[in-house]
Amino acid sequence: MGGAGERTTWAADPRTHRQLRTLVRVVALACVVTPVFNLLTDRLSLAAVTQGVIDAFFVSSVVGGYLLLVRDGVLRTRFRQLPFLPDLVLNATVVLLLFVLARGAGQVLGSGRIDRFHQSLLDPHLRVALPFFVLFAFALTFVLRMNRMVGTNVLGYFLAGVYHRPVEERRIFLFLDLVGSTQHAERLGSARYYELLRRFVDDLSGPIVGTAGEIYQYAGDEVVITWREDRGLDDAACVRCFFLAEDAISRAAPDYEREFGVVPRFRAGLHGGPVTAGELGDLKQQIVFVGDILNTAARLEEHAKREGLALVASADVLDRIALPAGVVAGERRTLELRGRDAHIVVRSVTRA
Repeated sequence: MGGAGERTTWAADPRTHRQLRTLVRVVALACVVTPVFNLLTDRLSLAAVTQGVIDAFFVSSVVGGYLLLVRDGVLRTRFRQLPFLPDLVLNATVVLLLFVLARGAGQVLGSGRIDRFHQSLLDPHLRVALPFFVLFAFALTFVLRMNRMVGTNVLGYFLAGVYHRPVEERRIFLFLDLVGSTQHAERLGSARYYELLRRFVDDLSGPIVGTAGEIYQYAGDEVVITWREDRGLDDAACVRCFFLAEDAISRAAPDYEREFGVVPRFRAGLHGGPVTAGELGDLKQQIVFVGDILNTAARLEEHAKREGLALVASADVLDRIALPAGVVAGERRTLELRGRDAHIVVRSVTRA
């Protein structure tokens, strides 16, 4: 049951770096909240504060490390294959066991007595600490799951009300499409093709996170990635993302060949400019971007597919960045967009 997450080296995986940063924030928050909790529920003393910091550090490091770096890290593809109920029961059991062990270790360190580990299991304060931990762990898991369901940063946008009213802003969009999807689906069957598509999207995660991008939407075999314009232009992030994705698929090529008999390839169109963004929907809310920029980026992707090119980008974007080392842009071409009277100057982008 190996998968994309297990193939990526931790040190080279931007998603792991992001999870480590999240873990540091969780540990810091726990080390602030737990001493206050101890003062309110145990005793008013410096010892209670100190023990609270020690317990919080051990528990949040161990439990948070399991949730972020193991369950949603190196073993995420394995856990994803579990049905909801077994996954819930297994994780609840592991988390509670880790809590008891980590708290016991914290009690030993705080007191300097090895027998405190056994005594911590009979500690009357555990009856209060355990429900507090369950609430804290549930809140953490809920936020992580919601952030994963609606997209990186999107939950923050909703909570902060960034797009509660329509907002004019400048963004860059990369429309990325899997090549030969129809043939893959016919050869593999729908179930196996779905696994190929899911593996492919998983392998895009590192390059997207590593370039500060956001997944705007999935549309069948198409992935739409977006950046705020300043982030997308910074260090040519929007272009680097494409070639980092190529590298990620290339590293995973033996696994794709073994499991699916094919290594996925993709084409892309890149364009940027002004859009209007806002929350849309009642029964199902999402943040939607509206503007001619998206239509143009989609047309550039179609042009790349039609001409057998890897990446086609508007000259407007390319003129404002320095291309990464080893990447070159082709000659300028004026492209007529299907269904529109407007023209756009584009350039193909390839490795040198």
